[in-house]
Amino acid sequence: MPMPPRTRPRRPWYPWARAGLVLVLLGGAGWGLLELGTRYLGLQKLVIEQINVTGCRGQRQAEIQRLAEKLVLHKPLFWFDAEGLRNRIEALRWVRALQIRKDPPDRLSLVVEERQPVLWLVRPDGVFLVSDDGYLLDRVNASNLNPIPVVVDPASQTDQNLVRLINAARALKEKQPEFYARLNELRWTDKGPVAFMEGLPAPIYLAKEDVTKNVPNFQGLFVDRLAKRPDLDQLRYIDLRWDDEVAVGEPEASQPPTQTSGSN
Repeated sequence: MPMPPRTRPRRPWYPWARAGLVLVLLGGAGWGLLELGTRYLGLQKLVIEQINVTGCRGQRQAEIQRLAEKLVLHKPLFWFDAEGLRNRIEALRWVRALQIRKDPPDRLSLVVEERQPVLWLVRPDGVFLVSDDGYLLDRVNASNLNPIPVVVDPASQTDQNLVRLINAARALKEKQPEFYARLNELRWTDKGPVAFMEGLPAPIYLAKEDVTKNVPNFQGLFVDRLAKRPDLDQLRYIDLRWDDEVAVGEPEASQPPTQTSGSN
C-alpha cells in the first residue's frame, strides 16, 4: 500500500524571521567592530559631544544651546530626532528657520535664522517688537533697543492697519534703508501710511500702493532746502503721493502747498 506524500506545512513568517535574524547578526557584528575600534584602535564613536549655535547671540543663543543639549546631547549623530529638534526650536517666536548640520565625528552645528523686527508696538501692557512677517516678538528691553519706527496710534493697531504698516515698514527697510532708519513713528490713516521723521515735526504722507514713491526726491529736497529753513518746525506736512513731485505744506494755512519736481 503506497504511503501518502509528505508535505511541509507552509510557514509564511519564515522569510521575515530569517531576514530579521540576519539584520540582528549584522547589527551585532557592526556594533562589536565599533566597540573594538573605539577601545583598541582609537576610533571615535559617532555621538554628539559638541553643539555649536550660530546666527543669534546673547540670551537667545544660550536658550537654543540649553534646549539642544537637553534634547540631543550624547545621542547618535546620524540617528537622533532631527525633526523633533527643529520643531522645538522653530516653535520659538523669534526663530524663522533652523539649519542643522552634522559634522562627524561628534559635532552638531545649528544655524538659526532670526525674525527681524521692523516696528515697535506700544500697547497698555508694554512695548513689543513686531517682525517683518507679522509676529509679535519680545518686549523691548536694553538688549534689543534698536532705532526702528514706533506704532503708538490706537487706530493704527487694528489687525488690518497693522498688517499694512508692517508691509510698508518692510518695503522701506529693504528699498530705502536710510530713510527708514530716520523714522520715529508710522501711522495708518484714511490717506494711507504717514511717517514722522527725526528732525521734522511735519507728517510725511506716503503712497498707499508704492510706499517708497518719491522718497529719493524727498531726501534730496530735505538735504538741499528743507533742512536749511528756519521755519522747518512750522511746516504743516510733506506729501510724497504726487507723481515725481513733493508737495510741501507751508506754515501759512492760506498759502497753497509748494510742489517741487523730482528733478530739482
